[in-house]
Amino acid sequence: MISLKNGVLLFLAALLLAACDEGKIYPEETPVDLGRTATVNVRFKGLGAWPKKNYLSLVALGDNSDTPTQNKRFSKPVNADKTISVTLNNLKDDTRKICIAVVSNGLDIVYTYYTYEVDKSGDNIVIDVDALELASYGRIQEQVFDANCIACHGGSTQVAGKLNLTRDKSYAALVDVEAPLSPDKKKYVDPGNPNNSYLPEILEDNDYHKDMFNSTGKQEVLALIKTWIQEDAPDN
Repeated sequence: MISLKNGVLLFLAALLLAACDEGKIYPEETPVDLGRTATVNVRFKGLGAWPKKNYLSLVALGDNSDTPTQNKRFSKPVNADKTISVTLNNLKDDTRKICIAVVSNGLDIVYTYYTYEVDKSGDNIVIDVDALELASYGRIQEQVFDANCIACHGGSTQVAGKLNLTRDKSYAALVDVEAPLSPDKKKYVDPGNPNNSYLPEILEDNDYHKDMFNSTGKQEVLALIKTWIQEDAPDN
């Protein structure tokens, strides 16, 4: 006669064998629903202008276009030929835009390189972006001149040093223009020659400008400007 204890053991053994016959030993895992996703595949040019104080990020924006609802940083690639893929999971229902942007520690948008308008289909999003030029004049204008310079250089009737750095005027005032205060008669911007250009020099060493940025902020600004000049200072 089989005892109750042995009967229980035989019953458990039978269940285990049945599970093995089906190839199942553990319960099936329930798939995790990641919600709607947005994946961006992109290459970056002008890597010398990679942010040092701020962060290059993939961000989602809702109705408030100034503050990201989601943010994921890009890692700097080893070279400009490498494609980087970054995904935002669980997009919020109110997501209106996906952007590649320079973002501050406080999640303020410093400069936006690329914007994708989000539809309401609910489908996952895959965005293939042509190579983005990080050393753009648009970023210099917005991050450097608009944020720090135009109060003196164009924001009043008196334009310091007769140098107007407001939009639509700054490029013509800088590129291939001799700087009147340069002892060596350098141009503000000598395309292709950052070491012979007065703009980075005056931001780095001039008494009126040297304390304009903190250490990493100055490194970022100078790297941006020098990389742009090295790439022949395009109006991009």
